[in-house]
Amino acid sequence: MDPVLRRTGFAISTLVPPYSRTGMRVNGGMKRTSFYPIISQFAPEYKLYNHYLKPEQITTPLEEYWAMRKVAGLWDVTGEAVIEVTGPDALAVMNELVPRDLRKLKDMRGLHCIMCYEYGGIVEDAVLLRFDQERFWWVGGEAPTEQWIYSRSLNKNVEVRSYLDQKHVASIQGPKSRDILQRVCEANLSQVPFYGVVAETRLSGVPVTISRTGFTGELGYDIYVDVSNGEELFRGIWEAGKPDGLQLCGSRALNIRRVEAAYLNAGQDFDWTTTPYEINLGWMVDLNKASFCGRAHLARLQQENPTRKLVGLRVDVDEPTEEGAPILWRDQVAGRVTSATYSPTLKASIALGMVKSEVSEVATSLFVEASGHRVRAEVVSTPFVDPERRLSKM
Repeated sequence: MDPVLRRTGFAISTLVPPYSRTGMRVNGGMKRTSFYPIISQFAPEYKLYNHYLKPEQITTPLEEYWAMRKVAGLWDVTGEAVIEVTGPDALAVMNELVPRDLRKLKDMRGLHCIMCYEYGGIVEDAVLLRFDQERFWWVGGEAPTEQWIYSRSLNKNVEVRSYLDQKHVASIQGPKSRDILQRVCEANLSQVPFYGVVAETRLSGVPVTISRTGFTGELGYDIYVDVSNGEELFRGIWEAGKPDGLQLCGSRALNIRRVEAAYLNAGQDFDWTTTPYEINLGWMVDLNKASFCGRAHLARLQQENPTRKLVGLRVDVDEPTEEGAPILWRDQVAGRVTSATYSPTLKASIALGMVKSEVSEVATSLFVEASGHRVRAEVVSTPFVDPERRLSKM
Protein backbone atom coordinates (compact mmCIF):
# COMPACT_ATOMS: atom_id res chain seq x y z
CA MET A 1 0.00 0.00 0.00
CA ASP A 2 1.14 3.53 -0.72
CA PRO A 3 2.78 4.99 2.42
CA VAL A 4 0.53 8.07 2.27
CA LEU A 5 -2.53 5.80 2.41
CA ARG A 6 -1.07 3.88 5.34
CA ARG A 7 -0.41 7.08 7.30
CA THR A 8 -3.87 8.56 6.76
CA GLY A 9 -5.70 5.34 7.48
CA PHE A 10 -8.36 6.14 4.86
CA ALA A 11 -9.71 3.41 2.64
CA ILE A 12 -8.34 3.59 -0.87
CA SER A 13 -11.85 4.01 -2.34
CA THR A 14 -12.34 7.33 -0.51
CA LEU A 15 -9.13 8.72 -1.98
CA VAL A 16 -9.90 7.87 -5.58
CA PRO A 17 -12.56 10.37 -6.60
CA PRO A 18 -15.09 9.72 -9.37
CA TYR A 19 -13.16 12.06 -11.58
CA SER A 20 -11.87 11.81 -15.12
CA ARG A 21 -8.11 12.28 -15.18
CA THR A 22 -7.90 15.04 -17.79
CA GLY A 23 -5.03 16.98 -16.23
CA MET A 24 -5.08 20.18 -14.24
CA ARG A 25 -6.85 23.09 -15.88
CA VAL A 26 -5.47 26.61 -15.88
CA ASN A 27 -8.08 28.36 -13.74
CA GLY A 28 -6.52 31.78 -13.88
CA GLY A 29 -5.34 34.43 -16.26
CA MET A 30 -6.88 35.11 -19.63
CA LYS A 31 -7.73 32.55 -22.30
CA ARG A 32 -8.96 32.85 -25.86
CA THR A 33 -11.75 30.72 -27.23
CA SER A 34 -11.46 28.65 -30.38
CA PHE A 35 -13.72 31.21 -32.11
CA TYR A 36 -11.40 34.12 -31.27
CA PRO A 37 -9.52 34.10 -34.63
CA ILE A 38 -12.77 35.11 -36.33
CA ILE A 39 -14.25 37.38 -33.67
CA SER A 40 -10.99 39.25 -33.08
CA GLN A 41 -11.17 40.67 -36.60
CA PHE A 42 -14.28 42.66 -35.66
CA ALA A 43 -14.73 43.07 -31.90
CA PRO A 44 -13.53 46.42 -30.47
CA GLU A 45 -13.80 45.46 -26.79
CA TYR A 46 -14.02 42.40 -24.59
CA LYS A 47 -14.85 41.20 -21.12
CA LEU A 48 -13.45 38.27 -19.15
CA TYR A 49 -15.90 35.47 -18.34
CA ASN A 50 -14.75 32.33 -16.56
CA HIS A 51 -11.19 33.17 -17.69
CA TYR A 52 -12.17 33.50 -21.36
CA LEU A 53 -12.11 36.67 -23.46
CA LYS A 54 -15.63 37.37 -24.74
CA PRO A 55 -16.72 40.24 -27.02
CA GLU A 56 -18.86 42.92 -25.40
CA GLN A 57 -20.03 44.11 -28.80
CA ILE A 58 -19.17 43.79 -32.47
CA THR A 59 -21.04 46.76 -33.97
CA THR A 60 -23.47 48.27 -31.44
CA PRO A 61 -25.72 46.50 -28.92
CA LEU A 62 -28.82 48.00 -30.53
CA GLU A 63 -27.89 46.88 -34.05
CA GLU A 64 -27.06 43.39 -32.80
CA TYR A 65 -30.29 43.24 -30.78
CA TRP A 66 -32.46 43.96 -33.81
CA ALA A 67 -30.48 41.53 -35.96
CA MET A 68 -31.29 38.83 -33.42
CA ARG A 69 -34.96 39.81 -33.14
CA LYS A 70 -35.50 39.97 -36.91
CA VAL A 71 -33.01 37.42 -38.31
CA ALA A 72 -30.47 35.82 -35.98
CA GLY A 73 -27.36 36.56 -33.96
CA LEU A 74 -24.29 34.38 -33.49
CA TRP A 75 -22.55 34.39 -30.10
CA ASP A 76 -19.48 32.90 -28.54
CA VAL A 77 -20.83 31.65 -25.19
CA THR A 78 -17.73 29.72 -24.21
CA GLY A 79 -17.16 29.86 -20.48
CA GLU A 80 -20.41 28.09 -19.84
CA ALA A 81 -19.06 25.06 -17.99
CA VAL A 82 -20.06 21.73 -19.51
CA ILE A 83 -19.86 19.19 -16.67
CA GLU A 84 -20.41 15.58 -17.67
CA VAL A 85 -21.56 12.87 -15.26
CA THR A 86 -21.37 9.32 -16.62
CA GLY A 87 -21.69 5.81 -15.23
CA PRO A 88 -24.26 3.36 -13.84
CA ASP A 89 -25.12 5.69 -10.94
CA ALA A 90 -25.38 8.86 -13.03
CA LEU A 91 -29.19 9.10 -12.89
CA ALA A 92 -29.27 8.43 -9.15
CA VAL A 93 -26.56 11.02 -8.43
CA MET A 94 -28.09 13.76 -10.56
CA ASN A 95 -31.63 13.05 -9.37
CA GLU A 96 -30.42 13.46 -5.79
CA LEU A 97 -28.84 16.82 -6.66
CA VAL A 98 -31.72 18.30 -8.67
CA PRO A 99 -35.19 19.07 -7.17
CA ARG A 100 -36.91 18.21 -10.47
CA ASP A 101 -37.57 14.51 -11.07
CA LEU A 102 -35.08 13.39 -13.72
CA ARG A 103 -36.63 9.93 -13.89
CA LYS A 104 -39.44 11.57 -15.88
CA LEU A 105 -37.04 13.21 -18.33
CA LYS A 106 -36.75 11.37 -21.63
CA ASP A 107 -33.43 10.56 -23.25
CA MET A 108 -32.12 13.28 -25.60
CA ARG A 109 -34.05 15.99 -23.79
CA GLY A 110 -33.10 18.80 -21.44
CA LEU A 111 -34.51 20.85 -18.58
CA HIS A 112 -33.91 24.19 -16.96
CA CYS A 113 -32.85 23.15 -13.46
CA ILE A 114 -31.47 24.37 -10.19
CA MET A 115 -29.29 22.68 -7.60
CA CYS A 116 -29.65 23.58 -3.92
CA TYR A 117 -27.50 23.21 -0.85
CA GLU A 118 -28.89 21.32 2.15
CA TYR A 119 -30.17 24.55 3.72
CA GLY A 120 -32.17 25.47 0.58
CA GLY A 121 -29.84 28.08 -0.93
CA ILE A 122 -29.20 27.83 -4.66
CA VAL A 123 -25.90 26.49 -5.99
CA GLU A 124 -26.72 27.49 -9.56
CA ASP A 125 -29.33 27.27 -12.28
CA ALA A 126 -28.40 25.73 -15.61
CA VAL A 127 -29.48 23.65 -18.57
CA LEU A 128 -29.35 19.94 -17.78
CA LEU A 129 -29.14 17.56 -20.76
CA ARG A 130 -29.95 13.85 -20.47
CA PHE A 131 -28.44 11.66 -23.18
CA ASP A 132 -29.44 8.46 -21.39
CA GLN A 133 -29.64 7.30 -17.78
CA GLU A 134 -25.86 6.92 -17.63
CA ARG A 135 -24.84 10.24 -19.20
CA PHE A 136 -25.79 13.80 -18.25
CA TRP A 137 -24.43 17.26 -19.00
CA TRP A 138 -24.83 20.21 -16.64
CA VAL A 139 -24.29 23.39 -18.67
CA GLY A 140 -23.89 26.33 -16.30
CA GLY A 141 -21.69 29.26 -15.44
CA GLU A 142 -19.02 30.24 -12.95
CA ALA A 143 -20.66 28.80 -9.82
CA PRO A 144 -18.87 26.04 -7.83
CA THR A 145 -21.15 23.39 -9.31
CA GLU A 146 -18.36 21.15 -10.52
CA GLN A 147 -17.00 20.77 -6.99
CA TRP A 148 -20.53 20.37 -5.61
CA ILE A 149 -21.35 17.51 -8.00
CA TYR A 150 -18.01 15.89 -7.24
CA SER A 151 -18.49 16.13 -3.47
CA ARG A 152 -21.90 14.45 -3.72
CA SER A 153 -20.60 11.72 -6.03
CA LEU A 154 -17.92 10.18 -3.83
CA ASN A 155 -18.17 6.40 -3.55
CA LYS A 156 -20.77 6.33 -6.35
CA ASN A 157 -20.22 4.49 -9.61
CA VAL A 158 -19.91 7.62 -11.74
CA GLU A 159 -17.25 9.72 -13.36
CA VAL A 160 -17.34 13.52 -13.33
CA ARG A 161 -15.59 15.54 -16.01
CA SER A 162 -15.43 19.21 -16.94
CA TYR A 163 -15.19 20.10 -20.62
CA LEU A 164 -14.56 23.80 -19.99
CA ASP A 165 -11.28 23.77 -21.90
CA GLN A 166 -12.12 20.90 -24.27
CA LYS A 167 -15.50 21.92 -25.73
CA HIS A 168 -16.36 25.48 -26.68
CA VAL A 169 -19.90 26.71 -27.17
CA ALA A 170 -21.49 28.80 -29.91
CA SER A 171 -25.08 30.01 -29.80
CA ILE A 172 -27.31 31.12 -32.66
CA GLN A 173 -30.52 32.86 -31.60
CA GLY A 174 -33.34 34.40 -33.59
CA PRO A 175 -36.34 33.56 -35.79
CA LYS A 176 -34.20 32.37 -38.73
CA SER A 177 -31.68 30.41 -36.63
CA ARG A 178 -33.15 27.03 -37.60
CA ASP A 179 -33.15 27.81 -41.32
CA ILE A 180 -29.56 29.04 -41.21
CA LEU A 181 -28.25 26.07 -39.23
CA GLN A 182 -30.08 23.58 -41.41
CA ARG A 183 -28.02 24.62 -44.42
CA VAL A 184 -24.87 23.27 -42.77
CA CYS A 185 -26.29 20.61 -40.44
CA GLU A 186 -26.74 16.93 -41.29
CA ALA A 187 -29.49 16.38 -38.68
CA ASN A 188 -33.11 17.36 -39.38
CA LEU A 189 -33.53 20.28 -36.98
CA SER A 190 -37.26 20.52 -37.61
CA GLN A 191 -37.58 17.31 -35.60
CA VAL A 192 -35.76 18.72 -32.55
CA PRO A 193 -38.23 19.98 -29.91
CA PHE A 194 -37.71 22.81 -27.45
CA TYR A 195 -34.98 21.62 -25.07
CA GLY A 196 -34.26 18.72 -27.42
CA VAL A 197 -30.76 17.37 -27.95
CA VAL A 198 -28.86 16.11 -31.00
CA ALA A 199 -25.96 14.10 -29.56
CA GLU A 200 -24.03 13.25 -32.70
CA THR A 201 -24.22 15.11 -35.97
CA ARG A 202 -22.01 17.18 -38.20
CA LEU A 203 -22.34 20.92 -38.65
CA SER A 204 -20.16 22.78 -41.13
CA GLY A 205 -18.48 19.41 -41.66
CA VAL A 206 -17.33 18.89 -38.05
CA PRO A 207 -18.76 16.72 -35.23
CA VAL A 208 -20.96 18.61 -32.76
CA THR A 209 -23.62 18.24 -30.11
CA ILE A 210 -26.61 20.58 -30.39
CA SER A 211 -29.26 21.57 -27.85
CA ARG A 212 -32.29 23.69 -28.67
CA THR A 213 -31.67 26.13 -25.86
CA GLY A 214 -30.41 29.67 -25.29
CA PHE A 215 -30.43 32.73 -23.06
CA THR A 216 -32.54 35.08 -25.17
CA GLY A 217 -36.15 33.92 -25.19
CA GLU A 218 -35.91 33.53 -28.98
CA LEU A 219 -35.80 30.40 -31.11
CA GLY A 220 -32.22 29.25 -30.80
CA TYR A 221 -29.57 26.57 -30.51
CA ASP A 222 -26.41 26.02 -28.51
CA ILE A 223 -23.63 24.12 -30.31
CA TYR A 224 -20.86 22.25 -28.46
CA VAL A 225 -17.69 21.58 -30.42
CA ASP A 226 -14.20 20.26 -29.70
CA VAL A 227 -11.67 23.08 -29.48
CA SER A 228 -9.73 21.74 -32.46
CA ASN A 229 -12.80 22.19 -34.70
CA GLY A 230 -14.14 25.42 -33.21
CA GLU A 231 -12.90 27.92 -35.75
CA GLU A 232 -14.14 25.85 -38.70
CA LEU A 233 -17.57 25.44 -37.10
CA PHE A 234 -17.99 29.12 -36.25
CA ARG A 235 -16.89 30.26 -39.69
CA GLY A 236 -19.26 27.80 -41.37
CA ILE A 237 -22.31 29.04 -39.45
CA TRP A 238 -21.46 32.67 -40.05
CA GLU A 239 -20.89 32.19 -43.78
CA ALA A 240 -24.19 30.25 -44.06
CA GLY A 241 -26.15 33.03 -42.39
CA LYS A 242 -24.56 36.22 -43.74
CA PRO A 243 -26.81 36.33 -46.84
CA ASP A 244 -29.84 36.49 -44.53
CA GLY A 245 -28.36 39.13 -42.26
CA LEU A 246 -26.92 36.95 -39.49
CA GLN A 247 -24.66 39.08 -37.31
CA LEU A 248 -21.87 38.34 -34.92
CA CYS A 249 -22.99 39.62 -31.53
CA GLY A 250 -21.60 40.48 -28.11
CA SER A 251 -22.60 40.18 -24.49
CA ARG A 252 -24.36 43.54 -24.26
CA ALA A 253 -27.00 42.65 -26.85
CA LEU A 254 -27.47 39.26 -25.18
CA ASN A 255 -28.00 40.96 -21.83
CA ILE A 256 -30.74 43.22 -23.20
CA ARG A 257 -32.72 40.26 -24.46
CA ARG A 258 -32.15 38.06 -21.40
CA VAL A 259 -33.49 40.81 -19.10
CA GLU A 260 -36.52 41.25 -21.37
CA ALA A 261 -37.06 37.49 -21.05
CA ALA A 262 -36.46 37.67 -17.27
CA TYR A 263 -33.73 35.03 -17.44
CA LEU A 264 -31.73 35.25 -14.24
CA ASN A 265 -27.99 35.59 -13.93
CA ALA A 266 -26.36 33.60 -11.13
CA GLY A 267 -24.27 35.80 -8.85
CA GLN A 268 -26.22 38.86 -9.97
CA ASP A 269 -29.95 38.17 -9.54
CA PHE A 270 -29.41 35.45 -6.93
CA ASP A 271 -26.66 33.65 -5.06
CA TRP A 272 -26.07 30.94 -2.45
CA THR A 273 -28.13 32.89 0.12
CA THR A 274 -31.20 32.87 -2.15
CA THR A 275 -33.94 30.23 -2.14
CA PRO A 276 -36.01 29.17 -5.17
CA TYR A 277 -39.16 30.69 -3.64
CA GLU A 278 -37.58 34.14 -3.50
CA ILE A 279 -36.87 34.25 -7.25
CA ASN A 280 -40.03 32.61 -8.63
CA LEU A 281 -38.36 29.24 -9.25
CA GLY A 282 -40.38 27.31 -6.69
CA TRP A 283 -42.01 25.45 -9.58
CA MET A 284 -38.67 23.66 -10.06
CA VAL A 285 -38.97 22.03 -6.62
CA ASP A 286 -40.84 18.71 -6.82
CA LEU A 287 -41.72 17.83 -3.24
CA ASN A 288 -43.36 14.62 -4.50
CA LYS A 289 -39.83 13.26 -4.80
CA ALA A 290 -38.96 11.30 -1.69
CA SER A 291 -35.37 12.48 -1.55
CA PHE A 292 -33.13 15.18 -2.96
CA CYS A 293 -30.54 17.54 -1.57
CA GLY A 294 -32.19 20.29 0.45
CA ARG A 295 -35.65 18.71 0.46
CA ALA A 296 -36.34 19.08 4.18
CA HIS A 297 -35.53 22.78 4.26
CA LEU A 298 -37.26 23.49 0.94
CA ALA A 299 -40.43 21.76 2.16
CA ARG A 300 -40.43 24.00 5.23
CA LEU A 301 -39.66 27.12 3.19
CA GLN A 302 -42.56 26.38 0.86
CA GLN A 303 -44.94 26.77 3.80
CA GLU A 304 -43.48 30.14 4.78
CA ASN A 305 -43.83 33.50 3.10
CA PRO A 306 -40.39 34.65 1.95
CA THR A 307 -39.33 38.00 3.36
CA ARG A 308 -38.04 39.14 -0.03
CA LYS A 309 -38.90 38.49 -3.66
CA LEU A 310 -37.42 39.19 -7.07
CA VAL A 311 -39.74 41.38 -9.14
CA GLY A 312 -39.91 43.04 -12.50
CA LEU A 313 -39.83 46.84 -12.62
CA ARG A 314 -40.77 49.34 -15.29
CA VAL A 315 -38.82 52.50 -14.57
CA ASP A 316 -39.84 56.01 -15.63
CA VAL A 317 -36.56 57.01 -17.25
CA ASP A 318 -35.26 56.95 -20.83
CA GLU A 319 -32.02 55.10 -20.05
CA PRO A 320 -31.00 51.92 -18.26
CA THR A 321 -31.36 52.00 -14.48
CA GLU A 322 -28.18 51.52 -12.52
CA GLU A 323 -27.66 47.95 -11.34
CA GLY A 324 -27.34 47.93 -7.56
CA ALA A 325 -29.42 51.08 -7.23
CA PRO A 326 -31.61 51.32 -4.10
CA ILE A 327 -35.34 50.67 -4.51
CA LEU A 328 -37.40 52.93 -2.24
CA TRP A 329 -40.85 52.68 -0.71
CA ARG A 330 -42.14 55.43 1.58
CA ASP A 331 -38.64 56.90 1.72
CA GLN A 332 -37.20 53.65 3.03
CA VAL A 333 -34.87 51.30 1.18
CA ALA A 334 -37.00 48.30 0.22
CA GLY A 335 -34.51 46.50 -2.00
CA ARG A 336 -31.92 46.77 -4.78
CA VAL A 337 -31.90 46.57 -8.56
CA THR A 338 -30.14 43.37 -9.65
CA SER A 339 -30.34 43.64 -13.47
CA ALA A 340 -31.35 46.53 -15.69
CA THR A 341 -31.56 47.50 -19.32
CA TYR A 342 -33.42 49.67 -21.79
CA SER A 343 -35.84 47.55 -23.83
CA PRO A 344 -35.85 48.57 -27.53
CA THR A 345 -39.05 46.56 -28.03
CA LEU A 346 -40.98 48.18 -25.17
CA LYS A 347 -39.22 51.53 -25.53
CA ALA A 348 -38.87 51.57 -21.78
CA SER A 349 -36.36 51.12 -19.01
CA ILE A 350 -36.88 47.78 -17.27
CA ALA A 351 -35.19 46.05 -14.37
CA LEU A 352 -35.21 43.09 -12.04
CA GLY A 353 -34.94 43.84 -8.34
CA MET A 354 -34.96 42.04 -5.02
CA VAL A 355 -37.44 43.76 -2.71
CA LYS A 356 -39.26 43.21 0.57
CA SER A 357 -42.23 40.92 0.04
CA GLU A 358 -44.74 43.52 1.21
CA VAL A 359 -43.95 45.67 -1.84
CA SER A 360 -43.71 42.84 -4.40
CA GLU A 361 -47.27 42.85 -5.73
CA VAL A 362 -47.81 43.83 -9.37
CA ALA A 363 -48.80 47.52 -9.75
CA THR A 364 -47.04 48.58 -6.55
CA SER A 365 -45.54 52.06 -6.97
CA LEU A 366 -41.92 52.47 -5.95
CA PHE A 367 -38.94 54.72 -6.61
CA VAL A 368 -35.45 53.90 -7.82
CA GLU A 369 -32.57 56.10 -6.80
CA ALA A 370 -30.27 56.56 -9.75
CA SER A 371 -27.54 59.09 -10.53
CA GLY A 372 -28.40 61.13 -7.47
CA HIS A 373 -32.11 61.49 -8.15
CA ARG A 374 -35.27 59.47 -7.70
CA VAL A 375 -37.35 58.10 -10.56
CA ARG A 376 -40.71 56.40 -10.41
CA ALA A 377 -40.97 52.63 -10.89
CA GLU A 378 -43.81 50.16 -10.94
CA VAL A 379 -43.79 46.44 -10.22
CA VAL A 380 -44.84 44.57 -13.38
CA SER A 381 -45.23 40.97 -14.48
CA THR A 382 -42.37 39.10 -16.10
CA PRO A 383 -41.23 38.11 -18.68
CA PHE A 384 -41.36 41.69 -19.92
CA VAL A 385 -41.44 40.62 -23.60
CA ASP A 386 -43.27 37.53 -24.93
CA PRO A 387 -44.77 36.61 -21.53
CA GLU A 388 -45.96 33.20 -22.74
CA ARG A 389 -42.50 32.39 -24.17
CA ARG A 390 -43.91 31.47 -27.55
CA LEU A 391 -40.93 32.66 -29.57
CA SER A 392 -38.51 30.09 -28.16
CA LYS A 393 -41.00 27.30 -28.90
CA MET A 394 -41.60 28.15 -32.57
